[in-house]
Amino acid sequence: MHSTLKASAALALLISHTPAYAQEAFDLGEITLFSNQILTELSRSGTTTEVVTEDEIADAPETSVSDILATLPGVTTTATGGVGAQTTLRIRGLGAGYVPVYLDGIDISDPASTGAGYNWGGLTTGGLSRIEVLKGGQSARFGVNAAGGVVNLSSYRPTKDGFSGQSAVEFGAYGTKSASLGLGFMDERTEVGFSLSKFETDGFSATSSGTEADGYEATRANLFVKYELTETARVGAALLYIDSAGAFDEFGGDGSAPYDETNENQTLGVRVFGEFDTGAVTHEISASYFDIDRVSYATHWSGSPLVATEFDGKRKTIGYKATYQENENKLWTFGLDHMAEETATASADINSAYAEVAYAASDKLDLTGSLRYDDHSDLGGQATGRLAAAYRFSDDVILRAQAATGYKPPSLFQSTTNAANSTVALAPEENTTFELGLEKTYGEAGFVRATAFYNDLENHLIYEGTCSTPTNLLTPGYCYAQSNFKSKGLELSGAYSLNDTWQLTGAYTYTNAYRPTGRAGRVPRHDLHVGVSGDFANGFAGGLGVNYVADRFDRDNGSTPMPDFKTVNAHVSYQFNDSTQAYLRVENLFDEDYEVVNGFNTSDRAIFFGVRASF
Repeated sequence: MHSTLKASAALALLISHTPAYAQEAFDLGEITLFSNQILTELSRSGTTTEVVTEDEIADAPETSVSDILATLPGVTTTATGGVGAQTTLRIRGLGAGYVPVYLDGIDISDPASTGAGYNWGGLTTGGLSRIEVLKGGQSARFGVNAAGGVVNLSSYRPTKDGFSGQSAVEFGAYGTKSASLGLGFMDERTEVGFSLSKFETDGFSATSSGTEADGYEATRANLFVKYELTETARVGAALLYIDSAGAFDEFGGDGSAPYDETNENQTLGVRVFGEFDTGAVTHEISASYFDIDRVSYATHWSGSPLVATEFDGKRKTIGYKATYQENENKLWTFGLDHMAEETATASADINSAYAEVAYAASDKLDLTGSLRYDDHSDLGGQATGRLAAAYRFSDDVILRAQAATGYKPPSLFQSTTNAANSTVALAPEENTTFELGLEKTYGEAGFVRATAFYNDLENHLIYEGTCSTPTNLLTPGYCYAQSNFKSKGLELSGAYSLNDTWQLTGAYTYTNAYRPTGRAGRVPRHDLHVGVSGDFANGFAGGLGVNYVADRFDRDNGSTPMPDFKTVNAHVSYQFNDSTQAYLRVENLFDEDYEVVNGFNTSDRAIFFGVRASF
């Protein structure tokens, strides 16, 4: 481990400017790409960060990325049906609107959705290489909406010189078919990664009272390019395209024949950037564009004609960031951002300035301080901050602490809806978060970690259905009230190698999430995941994961209690050679009958077979 920030920061800058293989020349330990403004070794980060690697994504027995993330401590998900259905991810009780999602640096959260959050329902694992989950208030780092955390996704990247790639195909239950292809090229100055994935399923009825299947299909393409112009200048770009369509059920059942309620979605994201070194200062200039065009076809009530409702959201951003190394122990980051969001009925601009200092106070202590000021075109200015510390009692014991504030303005949908039905102006939501964690590692064998957390969210927006009387069912008369939300709890996680071939993992979260009127809905008090995986013999490997969720309510204020449930997922694989593997995976092995959201189905036992190869 390097004893000064200078070594860590210099290496971070080097890694960010060269192909990934350059990391092999240095022993930095596992890197977190996003918990600070610069690349940071996990042992030096005060932010609790969960990392899911490419191998872990590939070996997971789950189809959906949200199901994989739900096995992490502090993360829960709820879905109104199968793959493609509306799916919400929560971090420590705070939902999608407080957890922006980035893919290759592009914010893919939906500006046209109710809370401007990301719908995880259609995201499957094909073409992804890495996931990072940052917990606690991150607004000082990522700006508005990051009041509860951030999820960062990376698409396929090459890992060796020359041309390389990977491919996978899978078939299984509910008429599911999927395929993915990744192609890459890398040399001393160039990194190119392209991935294409296709997913189709006939699905099952989204509502538990329904009988007709609700299918889903999606095609996703990603391109990432980075090129070193000179030793001091680099340019790059990222491109995202998604085309998807899925059926859904109206409230209370299948709706009416011919059961043609569907959602269609086309998404385009582009980001370009340039990095330039001028002595002790590194500059980055970036611009991005994100456009999501959704159309929902529904009847609204029995016998009514099919109605198409369009939701089109756009986001444009421009950013500048400068990194300056003051001395061997202190690294400064300064930046300016401009973001413009718009829908068919509203728009808003936010101009931001931020600063961060990373300070190695000693060989044992690393401190990070972040400060940001956002100027919203409708709501004025708001400051957020973050203080994080990592203290290493020894090489194998780390204490982490973080205190932060978060900021979330009302979404464009919330603002326009409220203005149409209420005279009360909406105030920004403000979150204060604290966490304290201790981690003990056991060399290469494993680790144990415990983290206590607390969220205090003020001006929390709550759907209010009695603001006015609707003139018809197509123009609902609702608005939003504001109250408070708090969550506190404890995360426990660990991993341990039982021997050279078998590993045991576990994660448990206790969360007490509540409002002034009672418990918060869809946030379980107890969430447990235990897994075991390893190699059998003669090329065979496999694993088993058990999920247990208990003490939960479907609605706020402690109404609609939901039964506890447990599910078991399993997988087994056979390695034909160094580059080809066949696998069998089973979701809900013991065919548990349960609901995550009241009135909506989950999968029965589902078996899938696939083959993946690298070249």
